[in-house]
Amino acid sequence: MKKKLLSFPLLCLYSSKLCFAAAFELSGQTIQPFFEPKNYAEFSLAYIQPQVSGQVQHSEALQQFGVTDFSTGNFSNKQVMMGAALKLELNPQVKFAIIYDQPFAVDIDYRYRPIIYGEKHEIEAASINFKSHNLTTLLGYQITPNWDVYGGLSYQSLEGSLNMKGKTYSVFDGYDADFKKDEGLGWLAGISYQMPEYHFRTSLTYRSPIKHQLSTTESIKIGVSTPDTTHIKTPQSVNFDFMTGLPYQNLLYGSVRWVNWEEFVIHPPKFEAVIDYAAIFYPEVKDIKLISYKEDQWSTKLGLAHLWNEKWISALELLWDSGTNNPASTLNPSDGYKGIGLAGMYKLRPELNIAMGLYYFHFDTPKAPNDSNPFESITGLSALNDNDAWAFGIRF
Repeated sequence: MKKKLLSFPLLCLYSSKLCFAAAFELSGQTIQPFFEPKNYAEFSLAYIQPQVSGQVQHSEALQQFGVTDFSTGNFSNKQVMMGAALKLELNPQVKFAIIYDQPFAVDIDYRYRPIIYGEKHEIEAASINFKSHNLTTLLGYQITPNWDVYGGLSYQSLEGSLNMKGKTYSVFDGYDADFKKDEGLGWLAGISYQMPEYHFRTSLTYRSPIKHQLSTTESIKIGVSTPDTTHIKTPQSVNFDFMTGLPYQNLLYGSVRWVNWEEFVIHPPKFEAVIDYAAIFYPEVKDIKLISYKEDQWSTKLGLAHLWNEKWISALELLWDSGTNNPASTLNPSDGYKGIGLAGMYKLRPELNIAMGLYYFHFDTPKAPNDSNPFESITGLSALNDNDAWAFGIRF
């Protein structure tokens, strides 16, 4: 039972993160399979169904054309996430793992098509689609029965596209940008302390930023020569995880995660050239970036697991994400969340477990756009609805 309880939180969940939480955060970049006993392998799958909508700006002008519906409709797409891990115990003191996940992604497809004089007209539209794949290798060494150190490398790919259409986007009406896939390398390191006799373990893991140079095609035509490469640096992060045994076959576990989104910027070269030119006449626009975030992200998870018998374990989890304090816009439709999840694990055979989890997330509403910031005003939404999402995960 000790071994089974110790491994439960690692098996039960695919992810407690999802798109629209903060910035591009998706997987949480956990390395928990690395701490499983003996040799271990897993495969996980998650399905996310978000409902994100709001109210468009400039409703007074639209009313002149007989428009009465100012709702954006749902503009967040369904997502399917996958993960996998393989951990090998090379000897009693040395272990190795390789972990695959999709740490950063966003998928927004916004199209405002109100009825004007009896027909639907697409007045404005915006889409942003980025995806990443990450392969992490880890090597760990047990210094003492209680202390472990570990480190490794992360191989990451990143690609995406973005477009904006509509007069509300001003000079960026019809702007398209395509970012070709690029690969980058980063590193991670950490330390773990455990007391197996008390079902107690903590770990602290740091991940470095990863630099990408994405070949970029933009639709804007300008009269000066610009580079065709966009420099993007995915953020550094720190994960703290813990678990401790409680009486009557219970286990308390949780995590705290910090992600340095304040340093994350997407600013394609032609877009930047337009902003630099506009800043000559309007200095207030000089600091505008296509995508950037005002604050770093903090997120937490707290769970309680119970061992019912030799085959069944269940858990209840509470989740929270701080967001990044960005205003409501078509490119930032939510800002953090509060969530709750139920999970369970069933032992199919001595060497095979199946775990499932169902989660509900209520997204926090971002603040209103700042009228003094021109880019916030053209991409902004006047209001956001009571948005949420359901997620289902399964792990073998």
